[in-house]
Amino acid sequence: MHRSIKSLALMAAVALAGSAAAGVLWSGDFETGDRSQWSQVEMISPDRLQVVDAPNRPGRHALRAEVRKGDDPINASGNRNELVRYDGASEGRELYYGWSTLWPADYPLTPTWQVFIQWHHPGNNGAPPVRFVMGCSVGDCGRPLPDTLFFIVDGQTMWQMAPVTRGAWHDFVLHIRWSADPGVGFVELWYDGQQVVPKRFVRTLYSSADTNYLKMGLYRDEATDPTQVLFHDGVIQATTYEEAAATARVDPPPSPSPDAGSPPAPGPTPAPAPDGGSPVFPGGPSTGDVIPGGPAEPTVGCSQGATSAVSVPALLAAMALLGRRRRSARRAS
Repeated sequence: MHRSIKSLALMAAVALAGSAAAGVLWSGDFETGDRSQWSQVEMISPDRLQVVDAPNRPGRHALRAEVRKGDDPINASGNRNELVRYDGASEGRELYYGWSTLWPADYPLTPTWQVFIQWHHPGNNGAPPVRFVMGCSVGDCGRPLPDTLFFIVDGQTMWQMAPVTRGAWHDFVLHIRWSADPGVGFVELWYDGQQVVPKRFVRTLYSSADTNYLKMGLYRDEATDPTQVLFHDGVIQATTYEEAAATARVDPPPSPSPDAGSPPAPGPTPAPAPDGGSPVFPGGPSTGDVIPGGPAEPTVGCSQGATSAVSVPALLAAMALLGRRRRSARRAS
Protein backbone atom coordinates (compact mmCIF):
# COMPACT_ATOMS: atom_id res chain seq x y z
CA MET A 1 0.00 0.00 0.00
CA HIS A 2 2.83 2.37 0.86
CA ARG A 3 4.36 1.78 -2.57
CA SER A 4 1.04 2.62 -4.23
CA ILE A 5 0.83 5.94 -2.39
CA LYS A 6 4.41 6.81 -3.36
CA SER A 7 3.70 5.90 -6.99
CA LEU A 8 0.62 8.12 -7.08
CA ALA A 9 2.54 10.95 -5.44
CA LEU A 10 5.20 10.69 -8.14
CA MET A 11 2.53 10.69 -10.86
CA ALA A 12 0.94 13.79 -9.32
CA ALA A 13 4.28 15.61 -9.25
CA VAL A 14 4.92 14.75 -12.90
CA ALA A 15 1.41 15.90 -13.83
CA LEU A 16 1.87 19.19 -11.98
CA ALA A 17 5.16 19.81 -13.77
CA GLY A 18 3.53 19.00 -17.11
CA SER A 19 0.55 21.23 -16.48
CA ALA A 20 2.87 24.16 -15.64
CA ALA A 21 4.32 23.99 -19.16
CA ALA A 22 1.08 23.02 -20.93
CA GLY A 23 0.59 26.57 -22.19
CA VAL A 24 3.91 26.66 -24.11
CA LEU A 25 3.56 25.64 -27.76
CA TRP A 26 7.04 26.51 -28.96
CA SER A 27 10.22 28.01 -27.56
CA GLY A 28 12.80 29.87 -29.61
CA ASP A 29 14.96 30.86 -26.63
CA PHE A 30 18.30 29.62 -28.07
CA GLU A 31 18.92 27.39 -25.04
CA THR A 32 19.91 24.65 -27.49
CA GLY A 33 23.04 26.74 -28.08
CA ASP A 34 22.26 27.12 -31.79
CA ARG A 35 19.51 28.18 -34.21
CA SER A 36 17.88 24.74 -34.49
CA GLN A 37 14.61 25.80 -32.78
CA TRP A 38 13.85 27.95 -35.83
CA SER A 39 12.61 26.78 -39.25
CA GLN A 40 15.24 28.50 -41.40
CA VAL A 41 17.62 31.44 -41.62
CA GLU A 42 17.95 34.35 -44.03
CA MET A 43 21.49 35.64 -43.54
CA ILE A 44 24.32 36.83 -45.69
CA SER A 45 26.86 34.91 -43.54
CA PRO A 46 26.83 32.99 -40.21
CA ASP A 47 28.45 35.83 -38.26
CA ARG A 48 25.31 37.96 -38.78
CA LEU A 49 23.06 35.70 -36.65
CA GLN A 50 25.09 34.27 -33.79
CA VAL A 51 23.92 32.49 -30.62
CA VAL A 52 25.99 34.03 -27.81
CA ASP A 53 26.43 33.58 -24.06
CA ALA A 54 26.17 37.29 -23.22
CA PRO A 55 24.36 39.54 -22.99
CA ASN A 56 21.37 37.32 -22.27
CA ARG A 57 17.97 37.68 -20.59
CA PRO A 58 16.63 34.35 -19.28
CA GLY A 59 18.75 31.21 -19.48
CA ARG A 60 22.29 30.98 -20.84
CA HIS A 61 22.08 32.11 -24.48
CA ALA A 62 20.70 34.85 -26.71
CA LEU A 63 20.74 35.81 -30.39
CA ARG A 64 23.08 38.48 -31.70
CA ALA A 65 21.69 39.97 -34.92
CA GLU A 66 23.87 42.22 -37.09
CA VAL A 67 23.10 44.01 -40.35
CA ARG A 68 25.59 45.89 -42.52
CA LYS A 69 24.80 48.07 -45.50
CA GLY A 70 24.21 45.85 -48.53
CA ASP A 71 23.21 42.67 -46.61
CA ASP A 72 20.55 41.17 -48.88
CA PRO A 73 20.47 37.37 -48.53
CA ILE A 74 17.13 36.88 -50.34
CA ASN A 75 17.51 39.49 -53.09
CA ALA A 76 14.54 41.53 -51.89
CA SER A 77 13.80 45.00 -50.56
CA GLY A 78 15.82 46.42 -47.69
CA ASN A 79 18.79 44.88 -45.90
CA ARG A 80 18.32 42.06 -43.43
CA ASN A 81 19.49 39.05 -41.47
CA GLU A 82 16.53 37.19 -39.93
CA LEU A 83 15.41 33.89 -38.44
CA VAL A 84 12.15 32.37 -39.71
CA ARG A 85 9.61 30.29 -37.80
CA TYR A 86 6.51 28.81 -39.46
CA ASP A 87 4.37 29.03 -36.34
CA GLY A 88 0.85 28.30 -37.57
CA ALA A 89 -0.55 31.85 -37.35
CA SER A 90 -3.79 31.04 -39.17
CA GLU A 91 -7.45 32.09 -39.20
CA GLY A 92 -9.12 32.00 -35.77
CA ARG A 93 -6.01 31.02 -33.83
CA GLU A 94 -5.47 32.92 -30.57
CA LEU A 95 -1.92 33.05 -29.22
CA TYR A 96 0.45 34.82 -26.87
CA TYR A 97 4.04 35.67 -27.78
CA GLY A 98 6.72 36.74 -25.32
CA TRP A 99 10.27 37.89 -26.06
CA SER A 100 12.99 40.32 -24.99
CA THR A 101 15.10 42.66 -27.13
CA LEU A 102 18.22 44.67 -26.25
CA TRP A 103 19.56 47.64 -28.21
CA PRO A 104 23.15 48.07 -26.96
CA ALA A 105 24.27 51.40 -25.51
CA ASP A 106 26.20 52.14 -28.71
CA TYR A 107 23.39 51.16 -31.09
CA PRO A 108 23.42 53.78 -33.90
CA LEU A 109 20.13 55.71 -33.98
CA THR A 110 19.03 56.57 -37.52
CA PRO A 111 15.93 58.30 -38.94
CA THR A 112 15.17 55.22 -41.04
CA TRP A 113 12.92 52.24 -40.26
CA GLN A 114 14.26 49.04 -38.71
CA VAL A 115 11.94 46.04 -38.23
CA PHE A 116 13.10 43.79 -35.38
CA ILE A 117 10.20 41.31 -35.33
CA GLN A 118 7.41 40.73 -37.84
CA TRP A 119 4.73 38.27 -38.88
CA HIS A 120 4.76 38.10 -42.66
CA HIS A 121 1.97 37.05 -45.01
CA PRO A 122 2.60 34.44 -47.73
CA GLY A 123 2.16 36.98 -50.55
CA ASN A 124 4.98 38.47 -52.58
CA ASN A 125 4.03 42.14 -52.26
CA GLY A 126 3.11 44.60 -49.56
CA ALA A 127 4.16 45.20 -46.00
CA PRO A 128 3.77 42.43 -43.38
CA PRO A 129 0.43 42.63 -41.54
CA VAL A 130 2.02 42.69 -38.05
CA ARG A 131 5.40 44.25 -37.28
CA PHE A 132 7.44 46.10 -34.66
CA VAL A 133 9.59 48.94 -35.91
CA MET A 134 12.39 51.07 -34.50
CA GLY A 135 12.71 54.58 -35.95
CA CYS A 136 10.52 56.21 -38.54
CA SER A 137 11.29 57.80 -41.89
CA VAL A 138 9.98 61.26 -42.74
CA GLY A 139 7.51 59.96 -45.33
CA ASP A 140 5.98 57.49 -42.88
CA CYS A 141 5.17 59.55 -39.80
CA GLY A 142 5.86 63.16 -40.64
CA ARG A 143 9.13 63.50 -38.76
CA PRO A 144 12.15 61.32 -37.90
CA LEU A 145 11.89 59.49 -34.57
CA PRO A 146 15.10 57.46 -34.45
CA ASP A 147 14.77 56.17 -30.87
CA THR A 148 11.04 55.36 -30.86
CA LEU A 149 9.20 52.04 -31.27
CA PHE A 150 6.09 51.56 -33.37
CA PHE A 151 3.63 48.65 -33.36
CA ILE A 152 1.91 48.44 -36.75
CA VAL A 153 -1.00 46.16 -37.69
CA ASP A 154 -2.71 45.79 -41.07
CA GLY A 155 -0.75 48.71 -42.52
CA GLN A 156 -3.40 51.07 -41.17
CA THR A 157 -3.27 50.96 -37.37
CA MET A 158 -0.14 52.19 -35.60
CA TRP A 159 0.74 52.67 -31.96
CA GLN A 160 3.66 54.91 -31.07
CA MET A 161 5.47 53.60 -28.02
CA ALA A 162 7.96 55.14 -25.62
CA PRO A 163 11.53 55.72 -26.78
CA VAL A 164 13.83 52.81 -26.02
CA THR A 165 16.51 52.87 -23.36
CA ARG A 166 19.64 51.61 -25.04
CA GLY A 167 21.76 49.24 -22.97
CA ALA A 168 18.74 47.66 -21.22
CA TRP A 169 16.54 44.67 -22.05
CA HIS A 170 12.99 45.48 -23.11
CA ASP A 171 10.27 42.86 -22.60
CA PHE A 172 7.25 42.29 -24.85
CA VAL A 173 4.09 40.19 -24.52
CA LEU A 174 1.74 40.18 -27.51
CA HIS A 175 -1.76 38.68 -27.33
CA ILE A 176 -3.21 38.20 -30.79
CA ARG A 177 -6.08 36.49 -32.54
CA TRP A 178 -5.29 35.86 -36.17
CA SER A 179 -8.18 36.72 -38.48
CA ALA A 180 -8.94 38.46 -41.77
CA ASP A 181 -12.16 39.73 -40.16
CA PRO A 182 -11.53 43.07 -38.35
CA GLY A 183 -14.38 42.26 -35.98
CA VAL A 184 -12.73 38.97 -34.91
CA GLY A 185 -8.99 39.58 -35.04
CA PHE A 186 -7.48 41.55 -32.18
CA VAL A 187 -4.22 42.55 -30.49
CA GLU A 188 -3.13 43.43 -26.95
CA LEU A 189 0.41 44.44 -26.02
CA TRP A 190 2.45 44.66 -22.81
CA TYR A 191 5.81 46.48 -22.91
CA ASP A 192 8.21 46.33 -19.96
CA GLY A 193 5.44 45.03 -17.72
CA GLN A 194 2.85 47.67 -18.62
CA GLN A 195 -0.12 47.27 -20.92
CA VAL A 196 0.47 49.83 -23.68
CA VAL A 197 -2.16 48.62 -26.17
CA PRO A 198 -5.52 47.61 -24.68
CA LYS A 199 -7.47 44.99 -26.57
CA ARG A 200 -8.14 46.36 -30.03
CA PHE A 201 -10.08 44.59 -32.78
CA VAL A 202 -8.24 44.79 -36.09
CA ARG A 203 -7.52 42.63 -39.12
CA THR A 204 -4.39 40.56 -38.48
CA LEU A 205 -4.44 38.41 -41.63
CA TYR A 206 -4.80 39.78 -45.13
CA SER A 207 -6.80 36.70 -46.16
CA SER A 208 -8.51 33.92 -44.17
CA ALA A 209 -6.53 31.46 -46.31
CA ASP A 210 -3.19 32.93 -45.19
CA THR A 211 -0.82 31.51 -42.62
CA ASN A 212 1.50 34.22 -41.37
CA TYR A 213 4.99 33.30 -40.23
CA LEU A 214 7.34 34.81 -37.67
CA LYS A 215 10.61 36.56 -38.56
CA MET A 216 13.04 37.90 -35.97
CA GLY A 217 16.43 39.55 -36.29
CA LEU A 218 16.90 42.88 -38.04
CA TYR A 219 15.39 44.09 -41.32
CA ARG A 220 15.95 47.74 -42.25
CA ASP A 221 15.78 50.44 -44.87
CA GLU A 222 18.57 49.89 -47.37
CA ALA A 223 19.41 53.60 -47.07
CA THR A 224 20.69 53.00 -43.51
CA ASP A 225 24.48 53.38 -43.45
CA PRO A 226 25.97 52.30 -40.10
CA THR A 227 26.32 48.68 -39.02
CA GLN A 228 23.69 47.89 -36.36
CA VAL A 229 23.70 45.07 -33.79
CA LEU A 230 20.90 44.09 -31.41
CA PHE A 231 20.05 41.05 -29.26
CA HIS A 232 16.93 38.89 -28.87
CA ASP A 233 16.15 36.30 -26.21
CA GLY A 234 13.43 34.24 -24.55
CA VAL A 235 11.06 33.87 -27.51
CA ILE A 236 7.93 31.91 -26.53
CA GLN A 237 4.67 31.05 -28.30
CA ALA A 238 2.02 30.09 -25.75
CA THR A 239 -1.69 29.80 -25.06
CA THR A 240 -1.61 31.81 -21.81
CA TYR A 241 -0.37 35.22 -20.77
CA GLU A 242 1.46 33.71 -17.78
CA GLU A 243 3.64 31.45 -19.93
CA ALA A 244 4.44 34.17 -22.44
CA ALA A 245 5.30 36.67 -19.69
CA ALA A 246 7.39 34.24 -17.63
CA THR A 247 10.20 34.10 -20.18
CA ALA A 248 10.60 37.88 -20.01
CA ARG A 249 10.33 37.93 -16.20
CA VAL A 250 7.18 40.02 -16.44
CA ASP A 251 4.23 39.02 -14.29
CA PRO A 252 1.55 41.71 -13.89
CA PRO A 253 -1.95 40.29 -14.37
CA PRO A 254 -3.56 41.04 -17.73
CA SER A 255 -6.04 43.92 -17.64
CA PRO A 256 -9.71 43.00 -18.14
CA SER A 257 -10.73 43.27 -21.76
CA PRO A 258 -14.04 42.99 -23.64
CA ASP A 259 -15.32 39.66 -24.90
CA ALA A 260 -14.07 38.57 -28.29
CA GLY A 261 -17.55 39.07 -29.66
CA SER A 262 -17.77 42.72 -28.62
CA PRO A 263 -17.68 45.30 -31.41
CA PRO A 264 -14.47 47.28 -31.82
CA ALA A 265 -14.31 50.32 -29.57
CA PRO A 266 -13.86 53.58 -31.46
CA GLY A 267 -10.39 55.02 -31.11
CA PRO A 268 -9.51 58.64 -30.42
CA THR A 269 -9.09 61.03 -33.32
CA PRO A 270 -5.43 61.68 -34.11
CA ALA A 271 -4.12 65.18 -34.60
CA PRO A 272 -2.52 66.00 -37.94
CA ALA A 273 1.22 65.36 -38.03
CA PRO A 274 3.62 68.13 -38.95
CA ASP A 275 4.95 68.43 -42.49
CA GLY A 276 1.96 66.71 -44.02
CA GLY A 277 2.82 63.21 -42.77
CA SER A 278 0.48 60.51 -41.48
CA PRO A 279 -1.26 61.45 -38.19
CA VAL A 280 0.49 60.00 -35.15
CA PHE A 281 0.04 60.26 -31.40
CA PRO A 282 1.40 58.28 -28.44
CA GLY A 283 -0.74 55.33 -27.40
CA GLY A 284 -3.31 55.73 -30.15
CA PRO A 285 -3.88 54.54 -33.70
CA SER A 286 -3.23 56.39 -36.88
CA THR A 287 -4.05 55.64 -40.47
CA GLY A 288 -1.73 55.24 -43.39
CA ASP A 289 0.71 52.68 -44.73
CA VAL A 290 3.65 53.22 -42.40
CA ILE A 291 6.36 50.94 -43.72
CA PRO A 292 7.24 50.45 -47.40
CA GLY A 293 6.16 47.23 -49.11
CA GLY A 294 7.72 43.99 -47.96
CA PRO A 295 9.71 41.42 -49.93
CA ALA A 296 8.74 38.24 -51.70
CA GLU A 297 9.24 35.44 -49.18
CA PRO A 298 8.24 31.77 -48.53
CA THR A 299 4.60 30.78 -48.36
CA VAL A 300 4.01 27.91 -45.97
CA GLY A 301 3.29 27.60 -42.26
CA CYS A 302 3.05 24.84 -39.71
CA SER A 303 0.39 24.03 -37.16
CA GLN A 304 0.84 22.98 -33.56
CA GLY A 305 -0.68 19.88 -32.02
CA ALA A 306 -2.92 20.00 -28.95
CA THR A 307 -1.37 19.37 -25.56
CA SER A 308 -3.10 16.99 -23.15
CA ALA A 309 -2.66 17.09 -19.37
CA VAL A 310 -3.17 14.48 -16.64
CA SER A 311 -5.98 15.25 -14.16
CA VAL A 312 -4.05 16.29 -11.05
CA PRO A 313 -7.14 16.63 -8.77
CA ALA A 314 -8.14 13.05 -9.56
CA LEU A 315 -4.68 11.77 -8.61
CA LEU A 316 -4.67 13.69 -5.36
CA ALA A 317 -8.12 12.35 -4.48
CA ALA A 318 -6.91 8.80 -5.12
CA MET A 319 -3.92 9.38 -2.85
CA ALA A 320 -6.19 10.59 -0.04
CA LEU A 321 -8.45 7.54 -0.43
CA LEU A 322 -5.51 5.14 -0.25
CA GLY A 323 -4.26 6.94 2.86
CA ARG A 324 -7.61 6.51 4.61
CA ARG A 325 -7.69 2.79 3.71
CA ARG A 326 -4.18 2.33 5.07
CA ARG A 327 -5.11 3.96 8.41
CA SER A 328 -8.25 1.77 8.64
CA ALA A 329 -6.20 -1.36 8.03
CA ARG A 330 -3.82 -0.40 10.85
CA ARG A 331 -6.71 0.11 13.31
CA ALA A 332 -8.23 -3.24 12.33
CA SER A 333 -4.94 -5.02 13.07
